[in-house]
Amino acid sequence: MVEPKKSLGQNFLVDQNVVRDLIDAAKIGKKDVVLEVGAGTGTVTKRLAQTAGKVIAVEFDRDLIPALRRNLSSFKNVEILNADILDVNFNDLDHFKVVGAIPYQITSPLIHKILHSSNRPKSITFVVQKEVAEKIAAAPPDATYLSNFVANFGEARIIKVIKPGAFSPQPKVDSAIIHITLYPKPKVEDTLKLEKFLHHGFVQPRKMLHHRFEDEILVGSKIPPQARAAHLSKEDWHNIYREIVRVRERVKSRRGDGTWRN
Repeated sequence: MVEPKKSLGQNFLVDQNVVRDLIDAAKIGKKDVVLEVGAGTGTVTKRLAQTAGKVIAVEFDRDLIPALRRNLSSFKNVEILNADILDVNFNDLDHFKVVGAIPYQITSPLIHKILHSSNRPKSITFVVQKEVAEKIAAAPPDATYLSNFVANFGEARIIKVIKPGAFSPQPKVDSAIIHITLYPKPKVEDTLKLEKFLHHGFVQPRKMLHHRFEDEILVGSKIPPQARAAHLSKEDWHNIYREIVRVRERVKSRRGDGTWRN
């Protein structure tokens, strides 16, 4: 019997109804290549292999690999990769989707890695902590840095809330299935600059924006200076970003980068 490792945040998904809902949410078909994150002992991998054309099952814990190989020995369309998903290169994959019941502590870095990649998947479908799923799918007046960052790349929605009993061992919090359908290309293509920009805007999400951006930027973006970051729509943030780019180009020679307040 495989013992979950608390240090790796291992809570194995065991409820087959939730496994089915996860795969249904990802809309997997025979033409799809699926990159599975956190394959564990293969509970989700088996169902993916029955539906997808190919599954690349990534598992960090080397102690789980023997059980994973045994449980998937009858499937010829599964490739098992013992690796840290944060180190995996996506560039060789074509028309792929990312699926997984992932360790909660890697949710944000993994989403950033995927979205910053030059070769992005068609969709991302994860089981994550419910609180994080809510941050990813949040809308004004409760928008977050993460919801606006993800919105640059696609549309996120919470499919289902999952109770702790669906896992072994049971986590102390509720989880959720989150599905992100990605656009063919992001709205803002310089994703690292966008990340820095949004971090700047959301340092104090309940504080009025004139404390974070010059009045000229807000006026040009048609954003009231008294507005707060959490209240802005993704279109508002795109307008501010475009205005910053426009103003910087116009005043670069005499003002440098002085368009943000520190």
